[in-house]
Order: sequence, then C-alpha cells, then structure tokens
Amino acid sequence: MLNLTALSSPALQSVNFKHFRPINCCSIRKQSKTTCLKSSWPSISLTLFGTGFVLGPLIDGLHSSVDLLVYQNGAINIGPLHTNIWVPPLLGLFYCSVGLLQLFLDERAFSEVPEGSLTKAAGSLIALVLFIELSAEMYKNGVADNMEAYILFAAAELLWFSLDRTRLGFTLASVIGIICPLAEIPLMKFFHLWYYPRANFEIFGQGLVTWTVTCYFAYTPFLVSLSRWLLSTIKAADSYKSN
Repeated sequence: MLNLTALSSPALQSVNFKHFRPINCCSIRKQSKTTCLKSSWPSISLTLFGTGFVLGPLIDGLHSSVDLLVYQNGAINIGPLHTNIWVPPLLGLFYCSVGLLQLFLDERAFSEVPEGSLTKAAGSLIALVLFIELSAEMYKNGVADNMEAYILFAAAELLWFSLDRTRLGFTLASVIGIICPLAEIPLMKFFHLWYYPRANFEIFGQGLVTWTVTCYFAYTPFLVSLSRWLLSTIKAADSYKSN
C-alpha cells in the first residue's frame, strides 16, 4: 500500500518542484531533424544533382522535341533528344538547390512536416511528365498562347492541390516559377545557349514564353517529394544501423 506518511515527510515537502522543467517534445523533434539534415545534406545534394543531370534533360526533351526552344551554342542531339551540353549540369543545380531549400524550410517549420515516400515521389514525377507533355502537345498543335496559359495555370494549381496543399508549397512554387524564367535571360542573351522561336513577350530585350512559368511551378511538388523521400530513406537507414 501507498505509504502516506512517507509522502508527507518534511524532506519530501522541501523539494522544490519548480526546478523541474517539462520536456519539450517539439524541441527534441526539431533538434533531431536539424542533426539529421546536417549529417545527410552532402549525400542528398549529390543524389539530387545526379537525378537532375540524368532525368532533367529527358523531361526537358519533351519541349525541345516540338521546338518550343531551340538550342544554339553547345547543342547536341542524342537520337531523338535535342539538348545542350550545359543543360544537364544546370538542371542538376536546379534540382539540388530547390530540394535543399525545401528541406531547410522543413527543418524550421513550426507545424508537422509530411514524411517523404517513394509513392509520393513517383506519383509527383508522373504528374510532372504528364503536365510537360500536355504543354508540349498544345504548343505543337498551335493552341493560342493565352488559351494555353489559362489551361496550364489551372492544371498547375490542380497539381499543387493534389500533391501539396500547403501555403508554403504554393509560395515556394510561385517564387520558383518567377525566378527561373528570369534566370534563363542571361543564359540566352550573353551565352546564346538557346532561344524561344515563338516567344510572346520580352524582358530586357529577350524573348520568353509566358506559360513556362507554370512548368517551373509544376516542377516544384516533384522536387519537394523527391528531397523528402531521400531524407526519409537516410533516416530509416540510420535507424536500422542504430538498432
């Protein structure tokens, strides 16, 4: 039985329970995420870069096959694939930068971050390829630029709603959708790596296509899912080793 006399003893009563701080589980989880990312970011960045180096030009080839963009300096043809020697490293850098940025934001998120999985990564890749193929087919069949832009903007938002549904994800995709077409301008203007033969607006005297913004937007959920899946596999491997 419980010894009530012992509980009411002066020694126990003199203990100041205010000195005992509650355990902050959220802080522990956040510290765990930070430690995991600090130790795993080199392997994740290398994997993301390699994926962009190989997979990126294949997806980009859907657009170059319908002459949405025509490559100039450094252009190479590998069978039906039209690309440029600078495209693989540029897309590798793109994959790596966006993926690591998302993991950095996840690390500092106050709410619970969705766990990555192979199913999500594969599903988002299929959705991205279908989106790029849709844009290429409409361009090939001469759909008016404004009509194609409306359709692709709606499809991009539907893709985000299906795969992400977070404000942070929408904001990140929007920022990438704006920045990346602008980043193409010096590559075209000064290095003449490619150009858009049917550009429908100009910035700094360089022709661009309006709806390419949606393509970068649609790319973001895939890179988010891919980077989270890579981090989850490393976590699982570390957990298996520790056990």
